Order: sequence, then C-alpha cells, then structure tokens
Amino acid sequence: MFKITDSTDNKDLLPGETRREARDRYLRMTEGFESRLPDPVVHAYEGDRYILRTDLAPSGLKAYGAEQLISEITHDTLVYVAPRVGHAADAISTLAEMYGKRCVFFCPASKKVSPHQAALLAYKNVELRFIKIAAMPVLNKYAREWAERNGAKFLPFGLSGAPLVTAGIVSMTQRVPVEPTYVFAATSTGTMTRALQIGWPDAKHVNVAVARNMHDGEIGESDTFSSTEQFLRDAKYLPPFATTANYDAKAWDVFDNSDIPGSMFINVGSDEHIMRNADFVDVDSIDSSREWGDFTDLADEV
Repeated sequence: MFKITDSTDNKDLLPGETRREARDRYLRMTEGFESRLPDPVVHAYEGDRYILRTDLAPSGLKAYGAEQLISEITHDTLVYVAPRVGHAADAISTLAEMYGKRCVFFCPASKKVSPHQAALLAYKNVELRFIKIAAMPVLNKYAREWAERNGAKFLPFGLSGAPLVTAGIVSMTQRVPVEPTYVFAATSTGTMTRALQIGWPDAKHVNVAVARNMHDGEIGESDTFSSTEQFLRDAKYLPPFATTANYDAKAWDVFDNSDIPGSMFINVGSDEHIMRNADFVDVDSIDSSREWGDFTDLADEV
C-alpha cells in the first residue's frame, strides 16, 4: 500500500558516522537535563521477549522525545498541526502543561471533531483552530506563518528534524533495563525508529509503515514493510494490552509471529489514554466545521 525506500540512510547521522558514535553524540546533548518523566516500563512476554510500555508514561514515547526540546523553548505559545489521529499533540499538551506553556493546535476542519483532537481540550491552556484544507502540508504552512506573525514557536509535524527530539528518544533507551536483540515498531515519519536505531545500535530493527510512503533517509537500517490497512482503519490482530489500534497494533502480528528471543515490541501510546481525556470534554460543543475560504481561525492574536 505504501511505497518504501530501498535506502538504508539515516538522516539523523552525520556523514560517515556510525550508530554507536551517533548515540554518544546525542547523549551529550542531554547531559545535565533532568527529566520529569518516570523511567520506562518493560513487561516480559512469553518469557524471553519484551514489551516496552511507554503508553504507561504520561503521553507515551513521544513525550520522552519532546521533553527537553519543549523545556528549553523560550516562547510562551507552541503551535502544532493536529491530525484527526495521532499522539504527538497529546505529548505536546502534557509537556506544555508541565513546563508552563500554551498550545494552539490547527486542525483540518470536519463535520465532527475526532476524539484525539477533542481530548486535547482536557489540558489547560489548549486552543483548537480549524481550517478546511485539501492537504496537510497546506495547514502546516498556515500554522507556521501564524506562529511567525504572533511570536509563537511552530513545531514540525511528527516533531521531525529536531535533534533534541532524537536525543530525547536516545536518552530514553538508556533508561530501559533491557537491551533488545530485535526492535519491532510501527512508523509514520520515521523519527522514532531512526532514534531507536541510534539508541540501540547493536539491535536489528523491523518496522511497519502505517501512514505514508517512506523516503530516502527516513527508515535507516531497518526492515520496513507497508501495512495493508488504510491509516484510519484499526488493525485486525490486536495485542493483549492497551494500544493504539490504528497505529502500534499494526506491527503486533509481525512481532508476535517472529518468536525471536530478546526481541522487543514498542508500544508508543494507547487509545485508552486518549479516550479517558476525551471523557472530560463536551465533544458536541466543539464547532469543527468550516467552509472553503473561511480563514477566521487564522486571525492574529489581539
């Protein structure tokens, strides 16, 4: 379904740099930073395999990646494009509340707001703005320009391209009490798998692309396969723990059928966490519908 590059390049490595050398370089970026997030939880699975349950931490694995970045931003307001499904906006909201920031999320307009988007309003100092668009890159452009005009900090989709996000995930791997032989995970932008390859340079990495085509430099040295399901559809084969049915779960059957000793499944987040937050929000009161050409929500701050 999705096209996967044959390139084994990792765009988070310097030219000629090994994964082990990159790990040391990224860890130097985090020296002196004291995380406020708990140590990751690892569960044994069938004796000699493991599940990394970052879904049990506040806002999952993405929060480990973005924490130092957000803690060091001097702007009071963070701007991000929140798709109908995804955990990055939830992680940004958690960290913004933790470090005293405000969030403005730009969302594609729709007849009804999604639970993942609505749940963001369970956090303090979060605002949702809606624009009718044909493609997400257009909304990213609008959001970036709005941030520049209003003295806010724009965060790229998937937090891709930010060295401190890679450093945060690499640092998280050093807090995991198990060194995996194989790492299985779902991937979208590739940010996470590239960082995990650096954090665990001796492990083999297997990924399932769940959302988009994967380009040169995005998947690194991994065996990456395309999901056969459309992104917004749930996986047919679900794991026996809380997960994200249309994301992480699509890599579960590959892991569960591999039977490789020492292998580890990465559970990035869970729908359960999102839905608990959504229970605190009056979804029906959110007007997410917009007409073509209605740019009211792009109005500048007063």
